[in-house]
Amino acid sequence: MVSSADLSEQVQVMASGVELKPFGRVWGTGGWLDPEYREALDWVAMIRLLGWGVQVSVDRISAGGRWLIIGFSPDAVGEEATAQIAAKLGDEHLLVVARASRAGKPLGRLAGAVVAAGTVTGRMLKWTGPGVRRQWICRKPFSADVLSVSDSSKVWATLDGAPIIVAREEGRGTIATLAFHPSRARDANGAATALLRHMLVCGRREPAAWLDFEDSLVLRMDDPGGAQNIYSESWRYAKLDQHAWQQVGGHLRKRNGKLSIGYVAGWVDDGDTDRGDLEIDGRPVERVPGAVHPSPLVRYQERSGTVHDYQSEFRGIQSLRVAGLAEVELHGFTHIHPDRNAWLKASDRFSAVSWYRELGYATNGADPLEQGLAAFQLWFQARPSTLICPGDQWTNQVLERAIDLQFDLVSSYYLAIRDSNRLLWATHVCAPYLNHPEAAWFDSGLPVVAYFHDRELALEGPGWMDHWIGEWEAVGALRFLTLRELAAALSRQLSFDAVTRTLSISDARADASGPLRLGIYVPRGESCTVVLRSPKGTEPLTVEAHQDGFGRVTLPQSDTQS
Repeated sequence: MVSSADLSEQVQVMASGVELKPFGRVWGTGGWLDPEYREALDWVAMIRLLGWGVQVSVDRISAGGRWLIIGFSPDAVGEEATAQIAAKLGDEHLLVVARASRAGKPLGRLAGAVVAAGTVTGRMLKWTGPGVRRQWICRKPFSADVLSVSDSSKVWATLDGAPIIVAREEGRGTIATLAFHPSRARDANGAATALLRHMLVCGRREPAAWLDFEDSLVLRMDDPGGAQNIYSESWRYAKLDQHAWQQVGGHLRKRNGKLSIGYVAGWVDDGDTDRGDLEIDGRPVERVPGAVHPSPLVRYQERSGTVHDYQSEFRGIQSLRVAGLAEVELHGFTHIHPDRNAWLKASDRFSAVSWYRELGYATNGADPLEQGLAAFQLWFQARPSTLICPGDQWTNQVLERAIDLQFDLVSSYYLAIRDSNRLLWATHVCAPYLNHPEAAWFDSGLPVVAYFHDRELALEGPGWMDHWIGEWEAVGALRFLTLRELAAALSRQLSFDAVTRTLSISDARADASGPLRLGIYVPRGESCTVVLRSPKGTEPLTVEAHQDGFGRVTLPQSDTQS
């Protein structure tokens, strides 16, 4: 068993206290933030998505780390901090990464590169630094500052021939200078993320391993189990029955696909006998306004004759889980406003969508997140890895409670990753709608979450999902993950000892359902035998690296499950 002590922090990110000050335990908002307010956050999230350990130091340099990233304006790094960086470079095999500073600033003198007059704009990125040469074509114009570079610096990357990453050796280490704001560049082009990852992997000229999410797509369906489709006038449809779920499973199976289902385990009764008839576990029950029943036991028939058979839905979902085609995640408790008495009294309870945003309100009574978790575990005999907030609305109280309840992820349009006792919003892991496939989503090499609702399948048929999955495959989706598998991968920490060629994988926080795919870099491109240390023990692992030094290995479930 690998202990946490065996895995020292690998990357140190210096963050500005100004950036961190508004956030506390939840770093980011889950919405759009200007890049100036998330430079360090974007670096930290990127490092976590590589599977590397990360240490955040605020306005100072700490001990440890094989990489040191300055996640704020380099002009703010003074003489004392620059001297500390120089000392670390002299003593340690360290890669320092920072944006280019203005002329005359201490860090610029150490780096041997500063911002000059003018900008350069282009689309062709080329890596000419350590390791194999690579190139990427940007889909949008890429802009960078012109650099003034010392004779002792080497060009690591260019934009249409102009230097945009340069490096200078200092002592035992290297300091790399970026001619662009990394967050702004990544916002515009996924290729910028690929370039920066390549720099981190190759820049230290030592073997490295990382989580490989190239061409990976997560399919996320929201709303099964909830009653909002009965009450909300703008969101009305009948629930999918077991037969329809069998069709869903058939479409997934033929594409080797997997589905994450955001389930609502509590069904709210409006108590109105004039609107329909309610059965729980096959028996009529007394109608109590505001009562919450277990969704898997509900059958509701509207006066129009429309039947919502949640029991059939539940059986269909369970059959997909047994077949390994789907996993379930928590989509709130009821999907309806936590003050159900207020909802019942509201004249607009059927027309206003605000009544169906359960976790977007402060609560003084029962915790809907805790209630939802208890109901979920009762019916599925498993803990969810991911919180999917109804309507993509939440409070910071909800997110902090999610940390306390050990959720690994929060999936909205962006993805929040739990890192110890905090949540990190990863702005560059996005969730476009399933019917908006684009090849650009895969440029970064990060996972993509394509989400939709059971509503589309109820109105258009399960073939709607199959068609759009096919469109995603056509633009580059080659591998399907569930949110649980993504959480399991991100709960691990990789450490590669270059001397002993020992790859250590820490214990997982989440269930290790499914294989773990790693990228491997071995300078000079030779094949090698890596000793794998994981929760399952120690064993040799032969990695076939290509001539360019890069390889890929998939560890089967038996090697990764704790």
